[in-house]
Amino acid sequence: MWYGRKEQNSVRRIMKSVLVSAVLIMSVCSLVACSASSIEQERKVYTREATDEGNMRAQSQGHGLNGELVSEISKSFEAKGIQLMNNMTADDGHGGISYMYLLNGSGRHIVKVHIFSDTATRAASMKQMYSENRDEAVLENALGRTTIRSKGYVSLVYTTSGGEKDKYEQDVMQVFQHVLGQLK
Repeated sequence: MWYGRKEQNSVRRIMKSVLVSAVLIMSVCSLVACSASSIEQERKVYTREATDEGNMRAQSQGHGLNGELVSEISKSFEAKGIQLMNNMTADDGHGGISYMYLLNGSGRHIVKVHIFSDTATRAASMKQMYSENRDEAVLENALGRTTIRSKGYVSLVYTTSGGEKDKYEQDVMQVFQHVLGQLK
């Protein structure tokens, strides 16, 4: 089909209009999306949600207020030739955080570092988790042994199971004593 010159100019104008309209619509949509994202970020700043998220991220990565404690634990175990592996963290929902490590990657040797908001919360939480709120305790059953050492707002827990229960016991207790001795 052959169009005349008038029809070709008309089609070109329509195509230009459609193209300009599409670009304009896409620009407005991206502006609205950016504005919604900016509004969400501003809301988080004013409600302290952004600060809380940043603090939690810092704590889970071993930075911030707990950074020195987590760093000291890592260095102390490293000095004993023990690697802390498979680092996992969990927030307790009440301002505390827990770190869990496998010693040299073994699921039979687990160290947990519980950091609570205060001493009373530590005692109550440890009683709930381990049925024990004393500063020092050893819980033993057919499956394994759990050794707890606490001071102030911190509890250090070593759980071992299987036939190698004594493999790291002495080193772990020395590290626990050293780290808790550093707390004020």
